[in-house]
Amino acid sequence: MCGEWQLAGYLAETFATYHRHSYCGCKPAISDLLLGAAALVTEYNGIQKASHVRAKLAEFMMTAELVHACGLAASLKGQQMTSGTYMPDLVYANVGKYYAGTSLHHEIELLQDLAGGLIVTMPSEEDFRSQEVGGYLKKYLAGPASVSVEDRVRCFRLIEDVTASKFAGLLLVAGVHGGGSPEAERLAIYRSYDLDSRKKIAKQVAGITT
Repeated sequence: MCGEWQLAGYLAETFATYHRHSYCGCKPAISDLLLGAAALVTEYNGIQKASHVRAKLAEFMMTAELVHACGLAASLKGQQMTSGTYMPDLVYANVGKYYAGTSLHHEIELLQDLAGGLIVTMPSEEDFRSQEVGGYLKKYLAGPASVSVEDRVRCFRLIEDVTASKFAGLLLVAGVHGGGSPEAERLAIYRSYDLDSRKKIAKQVAGITT
């Protein structure tokens, strides 16, 4: 801008809409990684057939697809601006980002639940290479016969990285507050939503004519 202070609010809202729309594309990729790690560790723990495990994996699937669907809807219902670019639909973009941000902590919780405490108690690389205790670790940390101990350890290290590390903390905060906090998204949705048409429907069904 060049002194047009009256447009400052619109500029901030426009930036937020684009940013929150982009989350509808990048956040499902994070969910895919978390889901992949969750599905893998359930196999390496030998619990993949349990009904409660499948239910938790389905929660990952629904989160990723709902957020992605909001992104697609925001694109499809976007409006062409006078400059030629397209503005994503504000409501769908904010709903997608809100659902992505408020679901991330739960996804991390599910992954930690399915993996178990080894994500933070796994012995060190030096321990595994130790002649004194390495053999015992490989014996007692073995999972299903089809899975090598090294692969099982690598899976737990991945889950440690994405749920119990400095990077994991950054991911959680960025996932919630990147592009605006959940409260900012609620406000944007409320301000842009067509409540009058919904009240009109309710009045019609209730027989209110005034």
